[in-house]
Amino acid sequence: MAVDPKVARVRFAGVVKRALRDARERGMTDRAIHRATGIPPGTFHRWQNPAEGGLPKWEKVDQFFRGLDLPSAAAAAALGIAEPDRPAEPEPFPDPDLQRLGRILRDPRVPESDKQAIRHTIRMLARASRTEADA
Repeated sequence: MAVDPKVARVRFAGVVKRALRDARERGMTDRAIHRATGIPPGTFHRWQNPAEGGLPKWEKVDQFFRGLDLPSAAAAAALGIAEPDRPAEPEPFPDPDLQRLGRILRDPRVPESDKQAIRHTIRMLARASRTEADA
């Protein structure tokens, strides 16, 4: 059953607001979000307002969520579309350092500020390696 476009816009606006809130909690500005996603601030701000425009193109939505290192499944569901199939990513290598980081991030005794610093560092390293691979 197809989703009414007005309903889809409202749902999608909520998903975008949550994605931007997450990005802001990680210290990202509009400029940083634009650099990471390639989507101009005017576009992602417009996406937050369900009264403006039609439904966005999936390619742009996917690009936005990938750039923020967030899953795009919620956006696809909000828009009432099936997420296009992607090749399966290989399982991560069980590196002992990564396992230790996982334990630290799950440990309730570790201050949230330390966890945020670890997450920020991991994201920066992932972006740097993605940029080098694209070059």
